[in-house]
Amino acid sequence: MTQHWRTFLARSAPPGAISDFSATEFTLGVAINLRYCLNLVRPTPECIDLAELVLLRAANYGEARMGLKPQLFAEAENALAQATRLLEIELEYCWVQAAKECRIRAA
Repeated sequence: MTQHWRTFLARSAPPGAISDFSATEFTLGVAINLRYCLNLVRPTPECIDLAELVLLRAANYGEARMGLKPQLFAEAENALAQATRLLEIELEYCWVQAAKECRIRAA
């Protein structure tokens, strides 16, 4: 069983140096990819909370990158990376639990 949610979570990473960056477009893309991730596992309440945190950090990152907030760009990028890593750990837990349930039902 593959972990397709990892593909969508990876798409939530900040883009590199691009000239036409849009904070709104980036945040919307993160929201869509998070939705796909959560639909591919049985999310726990913690998983949903962490997904909301990632979305908030993505919005903060976009605003910092666009220069709309005084928050330092590097801090915003680091906060987004940390929140994404925490979500990845929780999604892994959800995925493992769902796989165990499938094996138990099959037995």
